Amino acid sequence: MITVRLPAMLRAGRSDTIVVTEPVSTIGELVGVLDRRIPGLREQLDDSVFNFAVNDEMLLHRVRDRKLADGDTVELIPTISGGRASGTGIGFDL
Repeated sequence: MITVRLPAMLRAGRSDTIVVTEPVSTIGELVGVLDRRIPGLREQLDDSVFNFAVNDEMLLHRVRDRKLADGDTVELIPTISGGRASGTGIGFDL
């Protein structure tokens, strides 16, 4: 069983959690299962707008190849960007 936490923008319904009981061994296989449950999700995830974390560890490289084990929790985290040019008075210094 893999628990998947979704951000509000990807939720299909009211719950932010999906429990996957099908056997999946990688993030790539998990994305396939999620895409069947939420049609079009794969394309949204291929847009590089989301990061993945497994058991609170952010994944940075070869994400789709990351092995999963029974009991893992996977979070889809929106990429955050923004800031300001120095001297504008708001936001972050770049």
